Amino acid sequence: MPDSFFVVYPWMHLVARVLFSLFCIVLGLRHLFGKEVPAYFQSKAVPGPKPVSVVTGLMLFIGGVFVLLGWRRFIGAGLVFLVLFPAGWALHPFWTVDDPNRRLDEMAHFFKVLALAGAALFIAFYGGSDWPLSLGG
Repeated sequence: MPDSFFVVYPWMHLVARVLFSLFCIVLGLRHLFGKEVPAYFQSKAVPGPKPVSVVTGLMLFIGGVFVLLGWRRFIGAGLVFLVLFPAGWALHPFWTVDDPNRRLDEMAHFFKVLALAGAALFIAFYGGSDWPLSLGG
């Protein structure tokens, strides 16, 4: 591997954290302050859509901030995983949809959410190692 890669690595790491965290923080804020998320939860028969929206919003927002700062990143990524993994199964059960276009849409959302949950798990796994350009810990 060329030495020049090691100069770019810290910035690649930071950009990746910002992109992942941006998703979590924006989604968390939409859960907390958007009217559409509790309504969507209600349409998917989620019990207690408003409290669930608040709790998951806090988990996503706090988790995203922790990962962004590189501080308490195992906890932050764990919070994100605990929201995203069950959300894919509960909110996007494409296998129950008859309409082919809607099934395709639900399938795309299902696998997107699972991929992001996998990314959160990956971040949690590397939470104990040194992260460049972070607060550490």
